[in-house]
Amino acid sequence: MRGQTVATILAVDKDPLQLELLSFLLKQEGHKVHATPEPDQALDLLQTQLIDMVIVEIALQRHDGMRVCQQMRQLNPFTPLMILSERHDEELIVRGLLTAADDYIVKPFAPRQLLARVHAHLRRANLTRNGRWSDENLSIGEISLNLQQAQALVNGHRVPLTQREFSLLYALMENAGRVLSRGQLTELAWDRFAGTAKSVDVYVQRLRKKMAPYINGGDYIQALRGFGYKFELPRPHAAVAN
Repeated sequence: MRGQTVATILAVDKDPLQLELLSFLLKQEGHKVHATPEPDQALDLLQTQLIDMVIVEIALQRHDGMRVCQQMRQLNPFTPLMILSERHDEELIVRGLLTAADDYIVKPFAPRQLLARVHAHLRRANLTRNGRWSDENLSIGEISLNLQQAQALVNGHRVPLTQREFSLLYALMENAGRVLSRGQLTELAWDRFAGTAKSVDVYVQRLRKKMAPYINGGDYIQALRGFGYKFELPRPHAAVAN
Protein backbone atom coordinates (compact mmCIF):
# COMPACT_ATOMS: atom_id res chain seq x y z
CA MET A 1 0.00 0.00 0.00
CA ARG A 2 1.66 3.19 -1.10
CA GLY A 3 2.56 5.62 1.66
CA GLN A 4 2.08 3.11 4.47
CA THR A 5 4.62 2.04 7.06
CA VAL A 6 6.32 -1.27 6.23
CA ALA A 7 6.76 -3.32 9.37
CA THR A 8 7.65 -6.65 10.94
CA ILE A 9 4.51 -8.18 12.43
CA LEU A 10 4.18 -11.15 14.76
CA ALA A 11 0.96 -13.17 14.34
CA VAL A 12 -0.20 -15.87 16.78
CA ASP A 13 -3.19 -18.13 16.10
CA LYS A 14 -3.99 -21.78 16.81
CA ASP A 15 -5.67 -22.16 13.39
CA PRO A 16 -3.14 -22.69 10.53
CA LEU A 17 -5.66 -21.49 7.93
CA GLN A 18 -6.27 -18.25 9.82
CA LEU A 19 -2.53 -17.72 10.16
CA GLU A 20 -2.09 -18.32 6.44
CA LEU A 21 -4.86 -15.83 5.58
CA LEU A 22 -3.51 -13.17 7.93
CA SER A 23 0.04 -13.65 6.68
CA PHE A 24 -1.13 -13.39 3.07
CA LEU A 25 -3.01 -10.13 3.72
CA LEU A 26 -0.10 -8.54 5.57
CA LYS A 27 2.53 -9.67 3.08
CA GLN A 28 0.42 -8.25 0.24
CA GLU A 29 0.90 -4.89 1.97
CA GLY A 30 4.67 -5.38 1.99
CA HIS A 31 5.06 -6.39 5.64
CA LYS A 32 7.34 -9.08 6.98
CA VAL A 33 5.38 -11.64 9.02
CA HIS A 34 6.42 -14.08 11.74
CA ALA A 35 3.48 -16.49 12.09
CA THR A 36 3.25 -19.17 14.75
CA PRO A 37 0.59 -21.19 16.61
CA GLU A 38 2.91 -21.49 19.64
CA PRO A 39 2.81 -18.69 22.26
CA ASP A 40 6.17 -19.76 23.70
CA GLN A 41 7.81 -19.28 20.30
CA ALA A 42 6.09 -15.91 19.94
CA LEU A 43 7.47 -14.77 23.31
CA ASP A 44 10.95 -15.88 22.25
CA LEU A 45 10.63 -13.91 19.01
CA LEU A 46 9.64 -10.80 20.94
CA GLN A 47 12.87 -11.04 22.90
CA THR A 48 15.16 -11.82 19.95
CA GLN A 49 13.65 -9.96 16.98
CA LEU A 50 12.65 -6.37 16.28
CA ILE A 51 8.85 -6.60 16.19
CA ASP A 52 6.75 -3.58 15.20
CA MET A 53 3.30 -5.03 15.95
CA VAL A 54 1.71 -8.14 17.45
CA ILE A 55 -1.62 -9.73 16.45
CA VAL A 56 -2.92 -12.46 18.76
CA GLU A 57 -5.85 -14.87 18.80
CA ILE A 58 -6.59 -15.36 22.51
CA ALA A 59 -8.46 -18.65 21.93
CA LEU A 60 -5.29 -20.72 22.15
CA GLN A 61 -4.73 -24.40 22.86
CA ARG A 62 -3.18 -25.23 26.24
CA HIS A 63 -2.60 -21.55 27.00
CA ASP A 64 -4.47 -18.64 28.56
CA GLY A 65 -4.49 -16.23 25.62
CA MET A 66 -5.13 -13.18 27.78
CA ARG A 67 -2.19 -14.07 29.99
CA VAL A 68 -0.01 -14.46 26.89
CA CYS A 69 -0.99 -10.93 25.82
CA GLN A 70 -0.10 -9.59 29.25
CA GLN A 71 3.32 -11.26 29.06
CA MET A 72 3.86 -9.71 25.63
CA ARG A 73 2.89 -6.30 26.97
CA GLN A 74 5.41 -6.64 29.79
CA LEU A 75 8.16 -7.54 27.32
CA ASN A 76 7.36 -4.74 24.85
CA PRO A 77 5.23 -2.01 26.52
CA PHE A 78 5.13 0.28 23.46
CA THR A 79 4.66 -2.29 20.68
CA PRO A 80 1.08 -2.12 19.33
CA LEU A 81 -0.82 -5.28 20.29
CA MET A 82 -4.06 -6.26 18.57
CA ILE A 83 -6.36 -9.09 19.60
CA LEU A 84 -8.03 -10.73 16.59
CA SER A 85 -10.34 -13.34 18.05
CA GLU A 86 -13.37 -15.58 17.60
CA ARG A 87 -14.38 -14.71 21.16
CA HIS A 88 -16.80 -11.81 21.09
CA ASP A 89 -18.51 -11.33 24.47
CA GLU A 90 -18.35 -7.74 25.69
CA GLU A 91 -16.81 -8.53 29.09
CA LEU A 92 -13.87 -10.29 27.44
CA ILE A 93 -13.35 -7.46 24.95
CA VAL A 94 -13.30 -4.86 27.72
CA ARG A 95 -10.95 -7.02 29.78
CA GLY A 96 -8.61 -7.38 26.82
CA LEU A 97 -8.48 -3.63 26.24
CA LEU A 98 -8.05 -2.87 29.94
CA THR A 99 -5.26 -5.35 30.63
CA ALA A 100 -3.18 -5.72 27.50
CA ALA A 101 -4.42 -4.86 24.02
CA ASP A 102 -4.50 -1.66 22.00
CA ASP A 103 -7.29 -2.97 19.80
CA TYR A 104 -9.74 -5.89 19.60
CA ILE A 105 -11.28 -7.16 16.37
CA VAL A 106 -13.81 -9.98 16.27
CA LYS A 107 -13.69 -12.72 13.62
CA PRO A 108 -14.84 -12.94 10.93
CA PHE A 109 -13.25 -9.65 9.95
CA ALA A 110 -13.37 -7.42 6.90
CA PRO A 111 -9.83 -7.48 5.41
CA ARG A 112 -9.84 -3.80 4.43
CA GLN A 113 -10.88 -2.71 7.92
CA LEU A 114 -8.29 -4.95 9.54
CA LEU A 115 -5.52 -3.57 7.33
CA ALA A 116 -6.67 0.01 7.93
CA ARG A 117 -6.43 -0.52 11.68
CA VAL A 118 -3.04 -2.21 11.39
CA HIS A 119 -1.66 0.74 9.41
CA ALA A 120 -3.19 3.26 11.81
CA HIS A 121 -1.41 1.61 14.76
CA LEU A 122 1.87 1.39 12.85
CA ARG A 123 1.64 4.99 11.70
CA ARG A 124 1.07 6.26 15.24
CA ALA A 125 3.87 4.12 16.67
CA ASN A 126 6.22 5.29 13.90
CA LEU A 127 5.44 8.96 14.56
CA THR A 128 6.21 8.44 18.25
CA ARG A 129 9.53 6.69 17.58
CA ASN A 130 10.68 9.19 14.98
CA GLY A 131 10.06 12.15 17.26
CA ARG A 132 7.48 14.04 15.25
CA TRP A 133 6.37 15.41 18.57
CA SER A 134 8.45 18.12 20.18
CA ASP A 135 11.57 17.17 22.11
CA GLU A 136 10.33 19.25 25.01
CA ASN A 137 8.30 17.95 27.92
CA LEU A 138 4.62 18.70 28.25
CA SER A 139 3.80 19.26 31.92
CA ILE A 140 0.56 20.15 33.68
CA GLY A 141 0.32 19.95 37.43
CA GLU A 142 1.67 16.64 38.67
CA ILE A 143 1.79 15.03 35.22
CA SER A 144 4.69 15.36 32.77
CA LEU A 145 5.14 13.77 29.35
CA ASN A 146 8.53 13.20 27.74
CA LEU A 147 7.46 13.44 24.12
CA GLN A 148 10.76 12.25 22.68
CA GLN A 149 10.85 9.04 24.69
CA ALA A 150 7.05 8.59 24.99
CA GLN A 151 7.24 8.40 28.78
CA ALA A 152 4.77 9.64 31.37
CA LEU A 153 5.81 10.85 34.84
CA VAL A 154 3.43 11.54 37.71
CA ASN A 155 5.08 13.28 40.64
CA GLY A 156 8.42 11.94 39.41
CA HIS A 157 7.20 8.34 39.14
CA ARG A 158 7.34 6.74 35.71
CA VAL A 159 3.93 5.33 34.77
CA PRO A 160 4.16 2.51 32.17
CA LEU A 161 1.69 3.41 29.42
CA THR A 162 1.00 1.66 26.15
CA GLN A 163 1.41 3.59 22.94
CA ARG A 164 -2.35 4.15 22.68
CA GLU A 165 -2.66 5.25 26.30
CA PHE A 166 0.21 7.70 25.85
CA SER A 167 -1.32 9.08 22.64
CA LEU A 168 -4.66 9.63 24.35
CA LEU A 169 -3.07 11.36 27.35
CA TYR A 170 -1.03 13.54 24.99
CA ALA A 171 -4.16 14.55 23.05
CA LEU A 172 -5.96 15.45 26.29
CA MET A 173 -3.04 17.43 27.72
CA GLU A 174 -2.30 19.23 24.45
CA ASN A 175 -5.90 20.46 24.51
CA ALA A 176 -6.09 21.11 28.26
CA GLY A 177 -9.15 23.09 29.27
CA ARG A 178 -11.10 22.13 26.12
CA VAL A 179 -14.00 19.71 26.12
CA LEU A 180 -13.30 17.03 23.50
CA SER A 181 -15.90 14.61 22.26
CA ARG A 182 -15.09 10.92 22.07
CA GLY A 183 -14.99 11.21 18.29
CA GLN A 184 -12.52 14.09 18.44
CA LEU A 185 -10.29 12.16 20.84
CA THR A 186 -10.41 9.09 18.61
CA GLU A 187 -9.14 11.10 15.64
CA LEU A 188 -6.62 13.18 17.60
CA ALA A 189 -5.10 10.24 19.46
CA TRP A 190 -5.40 7.24 17.19
CA ASP A 191 -6.84 8.01 13.75
CA ARG A 192 -10.51 7.37 12.98
CA PHE A 193 -9.86 3.75 11.95
CA ALA A 194 -8.15 2.74 15.17
CA GLY A 195 -10.76 3.32 17.84
CA THR A 196 -14.41 3.82 18.75
CA ALA A 197 -16.27 6.03 21.19
CA LYS A 198 -16.40 3.14 23.63
CA SER A 199 -12.63 2.63 23.25
CA VAL A 200 -12.10 6.15 24.60
CA ASP A 201 -14.04 5.31 27.77
CA VAL A 202 -12.00 2.13 28.25
CA TYR A 203 -8.67 3.89 27.80
CA VAL A 204 -9.62 6.80 30.05
CA GLN A 205 -10.39 4.22 32.72
CA ARG A 206 -6.97 2.63 32.15
CA LEU A 207 -5.19 5.99 32.40
CA ARG A 208 -6.96 6.91 35.63
CA LYS A 209 -6.18 3.54 37.19
CA LYS A 210 -2.49 3.69 36.30
CA MET A 211 -1.94 7.29 37.42
CA ALA A 212 -4.09 7.25 40.56
CA PRO A 213 -1.45 5.80 42.94
CA TYR A 214 0.86 8.77 42.31
CA ILE A 215 -1.62 11.66 42.11
CA ASN A 216 -2.24 13.78 45.19
CA GLY A 217 -4.45 16.52 43.81
CA GLY A 218 -7.42 14.59 42.38
CA ASP A 219 -8.57 13.46 38.94
CA TYR A 220 -7.15 15.40 36.00
CA ILE A 221 -9.42 13.82 33.37
CA GLN A 222 -12.94 15.13 33.82
CA ALA A 223 -15.94 13.40 32.21
CA LEU A 224 -18.75 15.65 31.02
CA ARG A 225 -21.90 13.60 30.59
CA GLY A 226 -23.19 13.76 27.04
CA PHE A 227 -20.17 15.74 25.79
CA GLY A 228 -16.85 13.95 26.32
CA TYR A 229 -13.72 14.59 28.38
CA LYS A 230 -11.62 17.53 29.50
CA PHE A 231 -8.11 17.60 30.98
CA GLU A 232 -7.68 20.24 33.68
CA LEU A 233 -6.03 20.84 37.03
CA PRO A 234 -8.12 19.36 39.84
CA ARG A 235 -9.95 21.88 41.94
CA PRO A 236 -8.41 22.26 45.41
CA HIS A 237 -10.42 20.88 48.25
CA ALA A 238 -12.03 23.50 50.41
CA ALA A 239 -10.24 24.02 53.69
CA VAL A 240 -12.00 22.54 56.73
CA ALA A 241 -12.55 25.06 59.49
CA ASN A 242 -11.32 24.17 62.96
